[in-house]
Amino acid sequence: MGGIPETGRQGRLWERAERFLAENNLAAARIALETLVNDQPDHLMARLRLSTLATSQGRYRDSLAQLLAIADLKPSDPYLLEMLAGMLHRLGEVSAASSCIADHVLERIEDKLLLEEMAQLASQLEDTGRAETLLDCADRLGGASTSSLYTRSSLQLFRGQLEQSEATLESCLALAPDHAQAHWALSRLRQQTPQRNHVPRLQRMLAGQRDPASSVYLAFALFKELDDLGRTEQAWQALALGCSGKRRLLGSRAEAEEAAFTQLHSLRGPATASEPGAGREGPVPIFIVGMPRTGTTLLERILGRHSSVENAGELDDMPLQLRWIANCFSKSYLDAAVFRAAASQDLRLLGSRYLDHASWRAKDKPFFTDKMPLNFLHVGFIARALPQARILHMVRNPMDTCFSNLKELFTEVYPYSYDLDELAIHYGRYRRLMAHWHEQFPGRMLDVSYEGLVTEPEATSRAIMDFCGLDWQPGCIGIESSAGTVTTASSAQVREPIHRRSIEGWRKYQRQLEPLHRQLRSDGWLP
Repeated sequence: MGGIPETGRQGRLWERAERFLAENNLAAARIALETLVNDQPDHLMARLRLSTLATSQGRYRDSLAQLLAIADLKPSDPYLLEMLAGMLHRLGEVSAASSCIADHVLERIEDKLLLEEMAQLASQLEDTGRAETLLDCADRLGGASTSSLYTRSSLQLFRGQLEQSEATLESCLALAPDHAQAHWALSRLRQQTPQRNHVPRLQRMLAGQRDPASSVYLAFALFKELDDLGRTEQAWQALALGCSGKRRLLGSRAEAEEAAFTQLHSLRGPATASEPGAGREGPVPIFIVGMPRTGTTLLERILGRHSSVENAGELDDMPLQLRWIANCFSKSYLDAAVFRAAASQDLRLLGSRYLDHASWRAKDKPFFTDKMPLNFLHVGFIARALPQARILHMVRNPMDTCFSNLKELFTEVYPYSYDLDELAIHYGRYRRLMAHWHEQFPGRMLDVSYEGLVTEPEATSRAIMDFCGLDWQPGCIGIESSAGTVTTASSAQVREPIHRRSIEGWRKYQRQLEPLHRQLRSDGWLP
């Protein structure tokens, strides 16, 4: 991994750096390592040490620079490639991470577990073809495993191959009947019916489950299936169990969230009304923002039907480039320190770095969508950094919005969504922040009504296209014929035509949701 010298000046520098690190003398270790890299630029281990050291000291840019330098050296060690790809992916360097995964040395290794892990990472990078290739290589080393089957089912789901995905998940469960995540994924693939469902199996699994994380997956799966069957009382009990379990796993982040929103309110717009203006030449980003589960994927599919628009999916590029210009690491999108540091920087650099990392996804089309709902936090940064960008804000009935968040099992991104009180508080913060952005950046963001989009799709879509500077194309609202992959929570539903079934969907649980309804009404968000 880069040739650690045993003798000579470089050997002495390496030994000195290791000794300083053992003594926790980080400043001296950094000097020794930087001197070593100056002498031997291809010393991979020294660069890895420098990256790790920069991370421990909060120097985001320096850490990333060392990782990119290692990637440029094209290491051939498959284990280093895996580690490097994962680190680059987490820091938003998708192209560099993908290059690591594309190395053909991976197809010649005999480590089944490594191949499966790399396939999973390729799936996260939305390189489904590469993920399939790596899975095939892994399966040739002793057959399919639960890991390869689960990853393969996800790839099939992303492509809309629902029946194949269901069969693959059942194969996964045949090997590992207690694979809770597979049970959860299976519940979401289709509408369950009295004749065809997994409720008894899920009830048995949940009753005997002792692992907290597995219990959460099983409880959300059971809720989904009971909800499909109209057994709302039992469904709510399962949802409450799942939410309380997830809430315990995540812990409280209320103070950090409050501080982050407060900091965002300090970001101000220009003294005069802000209109989309000329920015860097190249494809124009269309940001689709709002709370999750408000129809952002539906809007993305409509825009993606336009001949001038390429759907790029949910991109991490804006929040990750925000961290780069702030030179701050953070495990949360809601970090007051990141927002404070970024606001003091030249935001033109933010826009330039965003386009450097995202615009290739436009595939030679003049517009591309970025459907990361959480970018509602970054509207002020986007408006300043990208004067040419269009920003579309999905707005949905407050109760439907909150209930749709409550019943969705996310990763760790939306910790507020598992408790009715925290959900109401977060919703209020979100609404006040969006009002702040409208006030500070008038004309830069268009509110799009979910209800309007599904009841009057043509009229609403025409207004959206006009705001974005796009001509009207009648085929845009025929989303059921859209092709391509979808990697969000809506991946099993997006191939349906536009429908109104989700309007007022919260009313099935009106009694159970009364505390939320009362709080939203008290806060002025409901009549």
